Amino acid sequence: NLFRIAEKIINDDDICKLLYYTDKNPLSHSNLTEDEKIGLLHKNILLVPKVPENDDIKGSYILILYDGFSQNLANPQFKDADLLFIIVCPPENWILNGETLRPFMLMSKVDELFGNKKIANIGTLQFVKADRFVLNSQLTGYGLTYSTYEFS
Repeated sequence: NLFRIAEKIINDDDICKLLYYTDKNPLSHSNLTEDEKIGLLHKNILLVPKVPENDDIKGSYILILYDGFSQNLANPQFKDADLLFIIVCPPENWILNGETLRPFMLMSKVDELFGNKKIANIGTLQFVKADRFVLNSQLTGYGLTYSTYEFS
């Protein structure tokens, strides 16, 4: 299911540009090639909770993770879970054209793709909250939480 979600993100040209380009006007660039988009997976679109730990951090990141598994009380064949989108980028890349902030634009794009949308084998994603997320001094942003359920 996480790969299905990552595929939807890779197919969104604006999200790809926001992750790939580090300048203040990433949406003005031409769309990424299919190879460049696929190259974002496991580099800028992460399904494991690990980002680069060196001083050569480039671009922004979306981590896609399940969290908070619990038994569904109404139907024991299902597990309840939260789906997290952790969006982080270097603080110097936050401001876009003095009009908006990169993490907020990414949050908006992710919510357009997934908020109140039904995803096969997962269900309808319901927005729960967004929390500030500071990974380290090089990567800060927000974590979006959506409630969902996972088939057992």
